[in-house]
Amino acid sequence: MKQQIKKWIPHHWKLQLKLLQRYFGERKTKYVYSKDYSSENIGEYKIELRQVIKKGEFYENKLHNLKIVGEKINHLIIHPNEVFSFWKLTGKPSKSNGFKEGRNLIKDHISSDFGGGICQFSSILYFLALQSGLKIIERYPHSIDIYKDHERFTPLGSDCTVVYGYKDLQFQNTLSFPVQLQCFVNDEELYVCFLSPKEIVLNTINFNYSETENGVWAETHRNGEILAKNFYIRL
Repeated sequence: MKQQIKKWIPHHWKLQLKLLQRYFGERKTKYVYSKDYSSENIGEYKIELRQVIKKGEFYENKLHNLKIVGEKINHLIIHPNEVFSFWKLTGKPSKSNGFKEGRNLIKDHISSDFGGGICQFSSILYFLALQSGLKIIERYPHSIDIYKDHERFTPLGSDCTVVYGYKDLQFQNTLSFPVQLQCFVNDEELYVCFLSPKEIVLNTINFNYSETENGVWAETHRNGEILAKNFYIRL
């Protein structure tokens, strides 16, 4: 009965409820979220990641959406103990906010929606945070694995899906100095880096895999510590 009632609740009501739950949850954690920007570089040290933007269905729209996200987080400074939140900076991926329709992976299915394709941005940010040793507060994997090994941007297990109101990417700067995000999107490549006044020691990230009949378990290790274990359905 509860499931039937839940099924008939309008999506925008569910979203408002989720946002309200997040609001009260964040009041308890008392995290300070990053919102400081500077067009001037805060340091000379840099760690960077680059990914190819592959052409396919919705390519132009995906490129457009990635550029919007890039504009919203470029030059962001994350001070010590501050938390980066993907959605607090990006905002709702709606038509009114300039986003276009693109491919989405939701509930084990490939579909389309406004803001589709921006998970490539959240995923590269997640992997950069992993390498930098920052504290991962919130991150969700995709439920299905649609790529062959030679097609991947980064290893299986390093992805990060984001769904407005429901699933965010949040990580905390646990370093003793600030880091600054710089990003660039062109027609072929997504580039993201951390600038800092002191050198960031890169962490070793490894992935262990266990195949099953329906998919694969991916275990994420950072410097020998298990950070996550996720299951992916294989199509």
